[in-house]
Amino acid sequence: MFILTAVLLVGYGTNNYVHAALDISSDCGILMEQTTGRVLYEKCIDEQMYIASITKILTTIVAIENADLDVWVEITYEDVYQVGSSLYMVVGDRMLLKDLLYGLMLRSGNDAAWAIARHVGGDVDSFVAMMNEKAAEIGMTNSIFQNPSGLDETTFNLSTAYDMALAQRYAMNNPIFREITQESLHKATSERGKTFTWKSKHRLVNGSYQYAISGKTGFTEQARRTLVTSANNGELELIVVTIKGGDDWNDHIHMFKYGFKNFNMRKVTDIGELRIIEQDLLEQAGFDRLFIREERSVVLRNDNSESVKKHLVLATDEPGEAVGTLEILINDEIVDTLPVYAFSEISTGSWWQRFLDWLVGF
Repeated sequence: MFILTAVLLVGYGTNNYVHAALDISSDCGILMEQTTGRVLYEKCIDEQMYIASITKILTTIVAIENADLDVWVEITYEDVYQVGSSLYMVVGDRMLLKDLLYGLMLRSGNDAAWAIARHVGGDVDSFVAMMNEKAAEIGMTNSIFQNPSGLDETTFNLSTAYDMALAQRYAMNNPIFREITQESLHKATSERGKTFTWKSKHRLVNGSYQYAISGKTGFTEQARRTLVTSANNGELELIVVTIKGGDDWNDHIHMFKYGFKNFNMRKVTDIGELRIIEQDLLEQAGFDRLFIREERSVVLRNDNSESVKKHLVLATDEPGEAVGTLEILINDEIVDTLPVYAFSEISTGSWWQRFLDWLVGF
């Protein structure tokens, strides 16, 4: 294995970035970019805390990924006697699972959380196990879930601002989750004909911030205010999470304005041939040309204070396999990697035609 350094120098400034001061009232908070997952602002983002109803982000995505949303779910005594926020459903009536998810995310119904968990998991404990498995898969290493609602009277859920940003980022890659959480109003009818109208508790999604597209509120006496919001200005999509919020609505707007003002997306790779500066080293490795199959973009400060480099790490010469990885670095820190493929000298047909044939094969 050897490294070809600076395959391409993107040339966005120098390595003298200093984080600008940004004050928020909440005890903990994070600003994360959706596409890359880069953290643009942080305040105690790894401190494990009670999270209240922002738990329901994970509840919703686990249900979406594991159940038919167009089935009827019967409401039980255990569901309707959950404390706190409620959809006020009737025991014995049935609701469509998708409508329950709207009630869960817009009105934060704890009765909906129990009904969803019982239906999807077979029982609530099994569903909670599914939640913890999904959290581990996403990379939420500092999170513990004991219930699907966020209540903390007898059981509890602990997480961090960073982990909950990971959960929101993952969930926002699902179009059904986006559809549900971007709504400010939803109407539903039970099997027995009872009608419901649920207005979102999320003030920013309801229209007080023009770029807000998704989110979840939370509150318990132990957790205090918790809040998750996604916003998109047409160029960037950002996630804000605050825990133990003070003036959290304004905290979120303040962080979004900071992110949209100071950062933008820039493409750093195209599909196709890599233009190698160190051509002699490439030839020593036994390769004629290198190619990548994916585009990549990074989020960078607008003032050109950050440097972007790419390092090529060649690890194998097995034909037909990736021969290494392209590392994308911001200020010498690896932020993304993607596989690199190679062709040897081509004896028949043009190299470009062979490349096109190869792409079609995948």
